[in-house]
Amino acid sequence: MNINDLNPETIEKLGLVKEHRQVNRKPREQKFSKEQVRSNAIKVLAVVAGLNQSERERVLQHAIKLNSV
Repeated sequence: MNINDLNPETIEKLGLVKEHRQVNRKPREQKFSKEQVRSNAIKVLAVVAGLNQSERERVLQHAIKLNSV
């Protein structure tokens, strides 16, 4: 039986409200494609390529901190 075949009252009585919302949610629309993310990640890593791993980690953690402000 499909969850969409049930009426709202039955869905609530069965405790399936959360599942019903998940089934009927709108698909996400990304304006920033996966390929664009990959491409930009490579560009960022190219900038810090001359640093060792601990230096890269420190720089990237600082960049995350600046980005969250």
